[in-house]
Amino acid sequence: MLINFKQRNNLIFDLDGTLIDSSEGVVISTNYALTSIGEKAREPEEIKRFIGYPLEEMFDSFSDKSYPEFWKYFQEKAKEAVVASTIPIGRSGEVLIELHSRGYRIGIGTTKIRVHIEKILDKLNWRKYIFAYVGADDVTDVKPAPEAFIKAMTLMEANPSNSVVIGDTVNDIWAAQAAGIPAIGVKSIFGGNGKLQKSNPDRLIDNIEELLEIFK
Repeated sequence: MLINFKQRNNLIFDLDGTLIDSSEGVVISTNYALTSIGEKAREPEEIKRFIGYPLEEMFDSFSDKSYPEFWKYFQEKAKEAVVASTIPIGRSGEVLIELHSRGYRIGIGTTKIRVHIEKILDKLNWRKYIFAYVGADDVTDVKPAPEAFIKAMTLMEANPSNSVVIGDTVNDIWAAQAAGIPAIGVKSIFGGNGKLQKSNPDRLIDNIEELLEIFK
């Protein structure tokens, strides 16, 4: 079915890999946590391929030790390193501002925790453009479960018939599909775009700037 995106005024974005790049801080925090629990540090590219996915999924690939202990050390370092390293991807900030000016409501559904979301939005001066945001600590099950997007719709007073999800991983697409929301896949700077295409997003774009043509 052909989706008329222009009739949908609630846009729910993923954060990492879609709007922002915080990979430097994620690498620093991951290796700090791994070495703190007695594991070896990993190469940046090993870590970056998990960005945008649940933290536990990455941990399970690197260690069979205690995830809660890893999580504690990760968050200890991440509260400074992740926010400090965060930069917009391309012209994502300009795109958000323009979509907001056109009357679109903008939401976020991410695997980042709420305190990091808020600090990142403040650092980039984006908070005024975001109607609602949902993080990993706001839900019981993170993506690919649909809970983050469903909760974002609730906060935005939206529904699947007037919403769109924009994300860069298969987990974003699967979560949107499970929530009954059309999804636009954005090719990721972290790779995995073959899998993204196979997840059958309703539309696949090369970069975030193309949204300005879709949502005129």
